[in-house]
Amino acid sequence: MYVPDIDFLTFENLPEVLRLNASSSCSWPEEVIRADLNKNSENEITYLGAFATTAEAPLLGYAVLGREKKEGLLMALIVDSKYRRMGIGRQLLAAVGDCAMYLHFRRLRLKVRKSNSGAISLYSQMSFVGETVRRGYYSNGEDAIVMSAGLPLKTGARA
Repeated sequence: MYVPDIDFLTFENLPEVLRLNASSSCSWPEEVIRADLNKNSENEITYLGAFATTAEAPLLGYAVLGREKKEGLLMALIVDSKYRRMGIGRQLLAAVGDCAMYLHFRRLRLKVRKSNSGAISLYSQMSFVGETVRRGYYSNGEDAIVMSAGLPLKTGARA
């Protein structure tokens, strides 16, 4: 397991966030990310980044926490493909859970592609359970599984 530094992202991190966003199968429009990271933004969205200690890959991944009604919403979790399966996603998810608790949320919800078995496995290990399926949720017509977990998240090592 690699232990990155996890910290809040700011507008200064925009180029690295955009780099990772571009590698995602669910990339967001640049103007949305730019607006979210703007220090004057009134959006209730938090970006957390996992940082390496080496200069060649300062941002290894990031997660985005939002709000959906009275629950926390994991809106994105992206880890650089070169650094997957090293525990970075798990650590980012744990940090999102901590932030959600700080904001007084009792649950954290997310949507994940039905075909993304790696992510579904991670979420399940951290106490998320599938609730419903949203048919044709993604632009390519793929279904999304809606999962949620009570807080605090189970963050133990893999089983």
